[in-house]
Amino acid sequence: MTEKDVGINAGNIFTLLSHKGRLTIREIGDHTHCRDRVIFMALGWLLRENKVRFSDRNGLLCVELNSLMVETSY
Repeated sequence: MTEKDVGINAGNIFTLLSHKGRLTIREIGDHTHCRDRVIFMALGWLLRENKVRFSDRNGLLCVELNSLMVETSY
């Protein structure tokens, strides 16, 4: 997997989160059909860019866009 591939997956997950809101890792996988390792690489990319935040929902790791990102995404 190349850096470009990770960036493309990060963009796809960013778009998914902008449409669906907070999702678990499993839900992201269900929507993208990506393996967990690909999802985590893409989320690391988005986290590094301060575009996502993580939370716990009943023991499940959830991801959502930072509020500033939600306001500026289109």
